[in-house]
Amino acid sequence: MQRVLRLTLQRTRLMASFGQVINPMTGENTWQERDENYDYHQEVANAGFGDMLHDWERNQKYDAALRKTIAAMREAGREVHVLDIGTGTGILAMMALRAGADTVTACEAFMPMANCAQRILNANGYGDRVRLIRKRSTDIEMGVDMPHRANLLVAELLDTELIGEGAIGIYNHAHNELLTADALCIPARATCYAQAAQSALATQWNSLKMLASLDGDILLKPPAQLLQCSGEAALHDVQLSQLPIDSFHVLTAPTPIFQFDFQRKQAREQQRENILRLQIVRPGSVELIFYWWQIELDDRGEQLLSCAPYWAHPELAQLQRSNSSKPLANVVPWRDHWMQAIYYIPKPLQLHTAGEQFYLRCYHDEYSLWFDAHQTEPPSQPARRHCCTCDLHMTYTRNRIGQLNQGTRNKRYLRYLEQAVHAKESAHLLVLGDGCLLGLASSALGAGSVRCLEPHRFSRRLLGAIAKHNQLKNVSFVESVQQLQPIELAAITHIFAEPYFLNSILPWDNFYFGTLLLQLLEQIPALSVQISPCAARIYALPVEFLDLHKIRTPIGSCEGFDLRLFDDMVQRSAEQAVALVEAQPLWEYPCRALAQPQQLLNVNFDNFGEDKHSHGCLQLTASGDCNGVALWVDWQLAADESPRSIVSSGPSETVVPGQLVKWDMFVRQGVHFISQPTKDRRQTDAGKRQLDWSINFKPRLGELNFNFSLRSSSEKSE
Repeated sequence: MQRVLRLTLQRTRLMASFGQVINPMTGENTWQERDENYDYHQEVANAGFGDMLHDWERNQKYDAALRKTIAAMREAGREVHVLDIGTGTGILAMMALRAGADTVTACEAFMPMANCAQRILNANGYGDRVRLIRKRSTDIEMGVDMPHRANLLVAELLDTELIGEGAIGIYNHAHNELLTADALCIPARATCYAQAAQSALATQWNSLKMLASLDGDILLKPPAQLLQCSGEAALHDVQLSQLPIDSFHVLTAPTPIFQFDFQRKQAREQQRENILRLQIVRPGSVELIFYWWQIELDDRGEQLLSCAPYWAHPELAQLQRSNSSKPLANVVPWRDHWMQAIYYIPKPLQLHTAGEQFYLRCYHDEYSLWFDAHQTEPPSQPARRHCCTCDLHMTYTRNRIGQLNQGTRNKRYLRYLEQAVHAKESAHLLVLGDGCLLGLASSALGAGSVRCLEPHRFSRRLLGAIAKHNQLKNVSFVESVQQLQPIELAAITHIFAEPYFLNSILPWDNFYFGTLLLQLLEQIPALSVQISPCAARIYALPVEFLDLHKIRTPIGSCEGFDLRLFDDMVQRSAEQAVALVEAQPLWEYPCRALAQPQQLLNVNFDNFGEDKHSHGCLQLTASGDCNGVALWVDWQLAADESPRSIVSSGPSETVVPGQLVKWDMFVRQGVHFISQPTKDRRQTDAGKRQLDWSINFKPRLGELNFNFSLRSSSEKSE
């Protein structure tokens, strides 16, 4: 997390920019001197254009639609004047000219991208044939920026929700101000689909369940405010194809819910309601709506592009034939810029008989969608967009909510807590972390007192409501460790954490637990308290991503156009603004293990302040292209070395080199993308490949630095 407060200093002819950054590991604000163009580099490196350009289906079908549409317009005796809104690299503008357009006007408001587009147009020989406007399309002035209206609009204004980037308003403005009355559009139409589903796994991301002891006794029940909360209406964007097939049941067939005619001259509605009467194919609880869309790129609908998950994809059989070597869930074209979404029904609807009917209420405004379900005919007035009223959804991420419900993980913490509480005649716990329900549960297990460090107001209010509802009399909350009085510190027998902190992004950001311990152990002798987790270990696994690496992979050429200037721009910005390790939910992005995991770092929390440096070499034992390194933390709860005392944020099953890895679905792992592959890419003997690594840890400064390099065994390590 960072807040940028700018100061500029004139140094001869150079400008320096200072940004205030919160270090998640130390919790301290620090000023960092940066290049004056840091914000620019961040925008360029993370804009996502590369992901779209790796989407071969998108590129090929846009190209085919342009060729067919322009040829048909020519055959009808029409001139073709194209407007490309949001041109990006200019690739659609160049496709239009190659297909025979008379004129092409392109607009791009993101200035770094617009400047790059001009260079790409020049390099490909189209620089003097495309009128490039560095504005939003809604700011274009006819007669000033454009000499006349266009009769063919090509654009890619869509996101996972279809309309989240403002497509409705942009198309309405274009038809009113920039296009002729008979203009065609690519894409021509879009259809949104919904499929009702039930999933115990997916609902863990949205609601708080009861917490039970190892014997099955209820420790914590959610208060009424949680049970009555409708949750957030916002979409949960996921790669639906990667949900384990045994983790959900679809209850209805995929159903069209909204259609958008981008070619229609009349304005597209900014708000709509559609009430559908649907029939379930099996008994179940209507808890979720799986959502996606498909577009007809040309007027005849011959070029169809679907974002459906594999089980509902209209071209699945054809894709299976052409991608027979891939797992079924990965035969559909991969893309991260258009995913699928889960919407949560405010009050799940239980239906007991196959064939039973219910009403699905579907809504959209100018930028988003939401849903509701009723067994009887719903009231006539439209349902308002629901929002969180219980603090849970507005405070924690989907991953964190799922983590709070994760059975295996919770049992391991509860095993430690039950043993710790019962081992002392009167255990007094200090709980460190945000929203630590497990620490709160130690009160129900019999702890003499529980003090919870809860610096965030909403999180503190939520846990306070849970404690009150469960009549936990011996629980108190503090906002900082400085509030703890010496007499309170002297009584503490256990310091416990999961650990989890709201500012954490990468798994080891939760080492903030160690920073808090350093402050506490200055006042409490380490030998007088039991600390859990007592240690943490960082592991690395070299992998072959099937697709995720594309977000950082150069394009080179795309559909015959040279985009190396774009690659150079992104690479320069990535070097300035992209961390060497970034956080990703790896369960959504399949990868094959190329070796066994290796421990890189061991941290003991009773001696957290010690600097550490280590290095090593990891032999790749499975064939494949090592394009990334996955990293995670294992937390050791007790010193007994039992596997049941380990809580991992990494693989959820044993890693087998050469096979796909199954990852914990409620955390994000760290990922380092290998930028330099082995010299001989035809090398198939995995035993001759090595991953050199080093790690440097300075806990008091909150610095944890990695270095990875891939080499063949014949090369010398530098």
